[in-house]
Amino acid sequence: MKRSLEWIGAGLLLGASLQTQAAVDVRAAIASGYGEIEAPGLDAKVEDFVGGDFRARFQANEHVFLRGQYLTMSGNDFRANGQDYDIDTDLDVLRLGVGYGSNWNSIRLYAAAEYVDLELGIEGEDDNTDGLGATVGISDQGNGSWFWNAELSALILDDLRGASLDASVGYRFTPTVAGLIGVQSYSLEDKDDSDYEFGFGQVYAGFQLSF
Repeated sequence: MKRSLEWIGAGLLLGASLQTQAAVDVRAAIASGYGEIEAPGLDAKVEDFVGGDFRARFQANEHVFLRGQYLTMSGNDFRANGQDYDIDTDLDVLRLGVGYGSNWNSIRLYAAAEYVDLELGIEGEDDNTDGLGATVGISDQGNGSWFWNAELSALILDDLRGASLDASVGYRFTPTVAGLIGVQSYSLEDKDDSDYEFGFGQVYAGFQLSF
């Protein structure tokens, strides 16, 4: 983890030294979703996750950008092996990364390397894992009112591996303020035992400020 944080720090210093054409996007959204765990003898699902999704992106220059996401959700509608339980369940995801993008006609192609930290808490007992992610994405670069984005990430954490998918569409009310909706899902499995699977997803709706 220390090495990952050092790598992120190096990326932040790189971005700070590339101030030409700098721009910032900040997002805040309400999130609603689910979480599920599958293992031998266990089929569990949390169906009432609610929380917040907060993101920021700093475009250092035409190509280089820094970005971060913090997702936090909680719920207590826990269903395991067909039985319903009232169990407090919390999920927190932190992602910090540096990336490179390039325009091609009206679209933008990009890739990013990220540090990922995931924490699942059940009745106050927290299980934490972190590692790295590699993301590729595509977004529109038009000047119209509507905009969209889609990306796929490969994730390799301490004891989990898998992928995440994120897609969103938004509408610019002004050059500074936009509304957006999107979906994000994660599918992960234990590195040593593929019978253990963990997944979660969310639908989010909120706003974006661009400076």
